[in-house]
Amino acid sequence: MPFPRSAFATAPLIRSGHFGRLFLLRCTLLLDLALLLNTESGPEAFLGYGGAALLVLAATNMLLLAGGLDLTRRAGFPLVVATTDTLLSAIVIFSARIDGPEILFLFAMVIFLVALGSEMKRIVMGTVAVAAVYWWLGTHYRQEDGARMLAAYLGRVTFLYCVALYFGYLVIDARQEKERYESKERERRELRTILDIIETATSSLDLHRVMATIVKKICEVIQTDRCSVLFLDKSPDRGWVIASSDSPEVDMLPVDLRKYPEVQEAITTRSSVIVDDIENHPLMEPVREKLRAIRFSSLLVVPLIFQDEMLGSLLLRAAKRKQAFGEEEIRFCQTVAGASVSALKNAMLYRQVRMEADNHRSTAEKLRNILENSMEIILTTDPEGTITDFNRSAESTFGYSRDQVIGRPITELVATDMERRDFLAKLRRSGTILERSTAVRRSDRIIPSGAVRTGAW
Repeated sequence: MPFPRSAFATAPLIRSGHFGRLFLLRCTLLLDLALLLNTESGPEAFLGYGGAALLVLAATNMLLLAGGLDLTRRAGFPLVVATTDTLLSAIVIFSARIDGPEILFLFAMVIFLVALGSEMKRIVMGTVAVAAVYWWLGTHYRQEDGARMLAAYLGRVTFLYCVALYFGYLVIDARQEKERYESKERERRELRTILDIIETATSSLDLHRVMATIVKKICEVIQTDRCSVLFLDKSPDRGWVIASSDSPEVDMLPVDLRKYPEVQEAITTRSSVIVDDIENHPLMEPVREKLRAIRFSSLLVVPLIFQDEMLGSLLLRAAKRKQAFGEEEIRFCQTVAGASVSALKNAMLYRQVRMEADNHRSTAEKLRNILENSMEIILTTDPEGTITDFNRSAESTFGYSRDQVIGRPITELVATDMERRDFLAKLRRSGTILERSTAVRRSDRIIPSGAVRTGAW
């Protein structure tokens, strides 16, 4: 009767990379512990705590095989397995009743090397050194039968190597899993930051608010002491700081770009500029003393380019970092710059339009003051002769208030029909009458021709 297909379902798992290595290393640990127990204490030791620990180890290995990849991918799995197997291994070592505490001490030392080691190569080299010292001490200070000592020492050294390989693999896998988790968390955090920046940039035309949000969000993701946004002026040597993380109130602060060679380099090359070490980078020679005084150590400049137009740059300066800006951080800043530059251009245009409108409004207010406070009679009309403005001197002269005459024909102020027709015809023909002697109508009487000289425009 053939075996069911499911009986061989675990074979691909054993052959798979991570799961296969873990399963086989655990099997090797189990065999080495069994050999150590048998060599040191004989077959009867399997009936005690050591045998029970081996059974638990074998049973959990089968559960691991049954659980498959889904079990190994769970958070904290390497830590749980390492803790359990360390405890089981210690029980087996105690049950083996080895003379002297050496093997337990060596086991703890190898676990310590595993905990400190960052690479499998270093862990194995450390274990080789520990085993060599143990072998040397045994041959020089222990008087035992040669064949028995050789068998015992070979078993113990093999066990130490197995411990180094197995627990080293678990620890390195746990660290890699932690790095993968942190990398995913960092990517999610960066994505949320970019989405927040895009939302702010597209929902507001307040340039300072948008830029202040950008520098704040960048500082939340990247360790930097100062993040600023510089916009370029028409002059190649001048720029404006729109926002800065260490001075939230800064807006339109003029700066001399000749004091920022890194920014000038980014403008020239239209690419990011990374200064890993201010002390040794040739680009920073003109301003090295100044930067040294404020203790900046590394810089990052990311240009803000809209289509082919260079708008400005992001400028990051760091003093407390242990290392320079990394590739992921540079890529994040470039992504922020690319994602927000279109909205920034719109905000810049809005600010320019608003400033021009404010200038026009200011000019209009000045003209209104001149109109109202002039001692001359000033009134304005449209091309049809309808009065559109009437100053205080005109009110005093004609006896009408401004509200009474606005919107009414100027000819109502002209005394005779002939002069009205002549006045309106000339106004329509030339668009302006600079000065004309005309009899005009006051609210209470007619002022004869020559007493008042009128004009309209």
